[in-house]
Amino acid sequence: MPVYTLACKKPLKTSTSQKIAEAITHVHVETTGAPAEFVSVVFMYGHPLKRNVRLSINGNVRSGGNRNRELTEDLKRKLIQAAADAADLAEPQVEINLLGFPASWVMEGGEILPEPGEETSWLKRKAG
Repeated sequence: MPVYTLACKKPLKTSTSQKIAEAITHVHVETTGAPAEFVSVVFMYGHPLKRNVRLSINGNVRSGGNRNRELTEDLKRKLIQAAADAADLAEPQVEINLLGFPASWVMEGGEILPEPGEETSWLKRKAG
């Protein structure tokens, strides 16, 4: 399950937070093929940020499968664009760090998450 933790100095409007969460979810799903149900977005406020940064994103995402360096760089670029647009910020005001981890390190509903690309069969088995 990808978990995106966003930090900013002051609380955002609820509508802005909603737009950012939807944008991040959309980009993650479209870029990686993971189901939207897997994406979690968490907002934290009152954090010091680097100079000129207004929004910092730390993403913990599954690695392996189709998740190569090119896909990861594409994901980072698209997430910065989407978050900046949703928050009405310039792209240099948004920073992102992605940390890849093996799917076997995470459980959802008491089951180890599937490898990237194996989500459909995992969801069918879980629902059935």
